[in-house]
Amino acid sequence: MEDNDRVTALEVLDPGHERPGYWGRFRTRILKNAAFELARRREVARVSVAAVLSGWSRSLIPVAAAAALIASIMIANEARQQAEPAPRLVLEDMLGGALGASSFQAALGAGVQPNTAAFMTFVEEDNR
Repeated sequence: MEDNDRVTALEVLDPGHERPGYWGRFRTRILKNAAFELARRREVARVSVAAVLSGWSRSLIPVAAAAALIASIMIANEARQQAEPAPRLVLEDMLGGALGASSFQAALGAGVQPNTAAFMTFVEEDNR
């Protein structure tokens, strides 16, 4: 197959084949649809870094001030409350409350040294 035959075979894939002016109309339609976005981008390109930061500051400064005010109120309320120690969690509480006569209770009474494998055994046994 010669190069000319390949070009002729590929002309069929061209949407402008046998339609004069197709590509000109296509370009015009694309530019018409993109006009708003292109104008916006031209305007944004003219904006300086200082102007962008100034625009952000109009919304960020009041939000930061409100967050600081809320944080100061929360800290003041926390300081007024008496610092009572929270009750410590017991292993039974973490495993789900009253376990009854399980192997966990047996291990507690036997004075066995705690280890990770035994703990996981108790947890798995309780979830069945």
